[in-house]
This record gives sequence, C-alpha cells and structure tokens, in this order.
Amino acid sequence: MTQSVKVAAIQMTSGNDVQANLDEARRGLQKAADAGAALAVLPENFAQYGGDYRGLSAQYVWLKEWLCEQARTLGMAIIGGSIPASERPDGSPVPAPRVRTRSLAIDEKGRVQADYDKLHLFDAQVNDAQGRYCESDVFEPGDQTRVVSLAGLQVGLAICYDLRFPALAQRLASEGADLLVYPSAFTAVTGAAHWELLLRATAVQSGCYTLGANQCGQHAPRRASYGHSLLVNPWGEVQASLGNTIDVLVAELDLATMKELRQRIPVQQHQRLQIKGP
Repeated sequence: MTQSVKVAAIQMTSGNDVQANLDEARRGLQKAADAGAALAVLPENFAQYGGDYRGLSAQYVWLKEWLCEQARTLGMAIIGGSIPASERPDGSPVPAPRVRTRSLAIDEKGRVQADYDKLHLFDAQVNDAQGRYCESDVFEPGDQTRVVSLAGLQVGLAICYDLRFPALAQRLASEGADLLVYPSAFTAVTGAAHWELLLRATAVQSGCYTLGANQCGQHAPRRASYGHSLLVNPWGEVQASLGNTIDVLVAELDLATMKELRQRIPVQQHQRLQIKGP
C-alpha cells in the first residue's frame, strides 16, 4: 500500500462560460501534475456554476471524456467535482427539469473507476445576497455511497453539503476510506462560519484525511463562494490551505501517520452504532 502520496485541490471561480471554466480547470490540473500530485480534485460544478444544468447534462458524455483525457494526458487521477447527469446510474432517466449532480473518479490512465451522486441537497436560508437556496428544485438526490481505489488510496466520495452529515463520513470510513473528498461550492457566509470547522471535525471523527476543494470568489452579483480549500489530517491539523482566490493546493498525505493515529485512538473499533446507508 502507498504510504505517502501528494493530493491536490483545484480552487476555481466557475461561471456560466463552460469553455472558460474548462480552460481554468485545465490550467489548475496541469499545475497540480507539475507539482507531483497523484490525485487532483476539482470543485463542485466546475464546468458551470449556475445557469441551465439540465441543458448542460446533454454534454455529460463529452464532459466525462474531457476529464478522462486530462487524466490520461497528465498521468494523474482526477475526481471531477460534479457535473450534471440526466440519467441515474442504472440508466433510467431523471425526470425533467431535475438532474443528478455527479462526481466522477478517474484513474491516471483515463478510466472511470466510480461515480457518486450527491446524497444531501442544500435547501437552506442563508444570510447573503442570494438568501434562499433550494437544490432540490434542480437536483435529484443520489442513493448510494462510494469508496474507490485511486492513486494507491481508498477514497470516500462526497459533495459539498454532504460535509454536514457525519453519518456519511462514518459510513465511508467503515468501508475502508483513507481519504474523504468534498468538492464544494460552500457559500461565503456558511464557509466563513463552518467550512474549516466541519472539515477538521470530520477528519477527527472518521480517522481519515479530509480534503475540501472549494469554489471561490464572486460567481455572479448574488453568488459568492468561500474558497479556503484545505487538507486536514486525522488529528484535525490543517496540513495546507488556500485563501479566496483561484489557486491550487498540493499537499502530502501520509498513511503511516494516519495508521498511527488510528492505533492511538481507535474510534472505528469503538464505534457502537451501525450506519446502514441510504
């Protein structure tokens, strides 16, 4: 098993221009590969933030192939934060106008190893210019959890609002995850209050490394994201973090350290509640 591996979070300010977003994503991925990352995570809605997700879902296959091409060209595993999908994993259609918001896990040879549809949808009132967020108007929730082998790691897949639900992290840890990833578009207000707190708590409670790859900056007059992508170790220490501008985080994940911390405080062995899943 790999003992040490570099992972990356690509921090972006995505808007409605798909090609401009993909160009920015490509630059970030190249920077991560040049820094020696074996796995890079793009943020939620990296290809388009806001706008017509149902319309974008018509380009699902093309976006998937784009991600595969980047992974293959760079020789680096990629988790494509989320793209909209008009079909469920079993091939059945998602009733219009909704879509699934799906994360794709692609290995360094450009092969899709797993996908994950966001389980928890952000229907909330936030004290910002947007005010009301209702993802369930646009998205259909997923119904499965995913742990995938990538870059020598067991990676638990989650998306943004999933971070507020410790039962999911517990389930992924019980399925063998070393690293939990949260590609996100955490708002500026909720991010300032809870982003680092939740990522650090999740790492401590699960015994896993936890990586948050967030959108940043101002997307539109009423929409802003918090940025501050970061990697946390299982002791709750921030290994690396960014500010609130377009940037790339690259940091080393040490499985020997994780194993030692799990032996010192074996929370998984002590867990007395069984999480059965969705």
